[in-house]
Amino acid sequence: MSVNEFLLEFHAIESRISAGHFKRGEKPYQDFALKIFEQTDCKMLTVDDAIKAVELMIDLNVKLHNEFIELGEGGWLSTTSKYKTIGGKELITFVIYPMGVEDPQVEPKICVIEIP
Repeated sequence: MSVNEFLLEFHAIESRISAGHFKRGEKPYQDFALKIFEQTDCKMLTVDDAIKAVELMIDLNVKLHNEFIELGEGGWLSTTSKYKTIGGKELITFVIYPMGVEDPQVEPKICVIEIP
């Protein structure tokens, strides 16, 4: 899926939650985070897509945090950063990593995009 498709899906989840389409105990944002984790190919992201993805991850992180507080569980978390290298290049990084996941094989997904 493209970043734009993920953004549309994120807003659709928000709309369905507002309309009461999810039952207590369901984790639509965790399911969405897992989908992003499984389907994102960081090598294919453009700079514009990376910026949109970072904004999406910031918004999603807030929703995940609230979802987990409500359910009293651990789950997924994302972080984003912007760096300037010694050579003067700017990098955007974002990471999605599991918290409280039982599977020891699960590793964080790390994306690093250079801004030309």
